[in-house]
Amino acid sequence: MWITDARVRAQLGDLMVDAAEAVVADDAMSRDGFAWFRGDADAIEAHRDGLTLDGQGLSPVMLTAAKLMPATSRADGDAFWVEQTREVHTRTAAAYGLVLVPDPRDAVHQLTGGRLLQRLHLAATVAGLGLQHMNQITERIDREGPSSRFGTRLASIVGRPELEVLATVRIGYPERAARRSPRRPATEVSLR
Repeated sequence: MWITDARVRAQLGDLMVDAAEAVVADDAMSRDGFAWFRGDADAIEAHRDGLTLDGQGLSPVMLTAAKLMPATSRADGDAFWVEQTREVHTRTAAAYGLVLVPDPRDAVHQLTGGRLLQRLHLAATVAGLGLQHMNQITERIDREGPSSRFGTRLASIVGRPELEVLATVRIGYPERAARRSPRRPATEVSLR
């Protein structure tokens, strides 16, 4: 489902900001999210996953300054993420894409939706578009349940009671080329 109408886009953006604020206010979620941040080359090499400064879409000047400064605290990182969600991510989204499935807790629906999301990423790349995952709403729904304040607000935006949101992305033309995220080789990934 594509969200292109300005009014609905604003509603979804407001919900994303509210969800980001709820994530950082939840000590366990904040701590777990911060554990994924890789602040220096040693951490990137050791883990080969997670969030890095290179993957934050910062301007070259801002990226250089961030790399020269001491590592950020969890509280500073949380505040930056909420501010970026409010002032940049939701204000500059040309549209949002929602991957809808009958039950996002079902493994088959997760796989089917994930395949769709993969194809969407590939098609967007070919078209010169950028996608950014906006997970804060679905993370809060996972935490609080589908009938939570986030679940009911998102369901009213979607307007399809038979479907739920598996993933949300913002889409648009990027201002600069994205830097590569760290990845482990396939031989180091367990497929249990």
